[in-house]
Amino acid sequence: MTEPEKESKQQKGLSKEAWAAISAIVVALIGGMITIFTVMWRPSPGSPPSPPVSSTPPGSPSARTSVPPVSPSPPDQSSSSSAQKLVEALDAVNIDFSDPRERDHLNNPFSKYPQFAEGCLKFLNHQRLKNKAYFDVIFWNYTEELGGSVITDSPTGDLNTNTLKAAMVKAYNTRNGSNALSFGDIVETRN
Repeated sequence: MTEPEKESKQQKGLSKEAWAAISAIVVALIGGMITIFTVMWRPSPGSPPSPPVSSTPPGSPSARTSVPPVSPSPPDQSSSSSAQKLVEALDAVNIDFSDPRERDHLNNPFSKYPQFAEGCLKFLNHQRLKNKAYFDVIFWNYTEELGGSVITDSPTGDLNTNTLKAAMVKAYNTRNGSNALSFGDIVETRN
């Protein structure tokens, strides 16, 4: 074998030391990524989980019977004030929750409930629903229509108006056993 052939055989592939160094770097990167994701995705103490995704709309007869009554967990003190204000504001426009535990999601900064509640209140402005409708059913109808999304369609946080109207009418009809056809049929001016 000639000298160049011996050199080319020696240079084929990576040395054991190089593989050991690459393996150590990969393990460190994976460990670091796991640590970062664990810290980022860990809910803060006392915060409730995000709303569950279900194929059965909340507030429908089958959904209401499948959830055993449980008293709501105590809210986190830091955000309970703003969540309580949202609950009161929603109540003033005749929107409540099919399950009291759903209110806890207004305390969760990772939930879309606070943003959606504010969007509903902004949309209703000086109006209210004639009769009660469930917030979680409105949310479910809205996100179902948008393929699971709650992304607002404007930088000011406005919700998709037509989709929200349809979601409110459906939720209103579900709760009240009515056959309202339009948004105008279910709202009245607030005093």
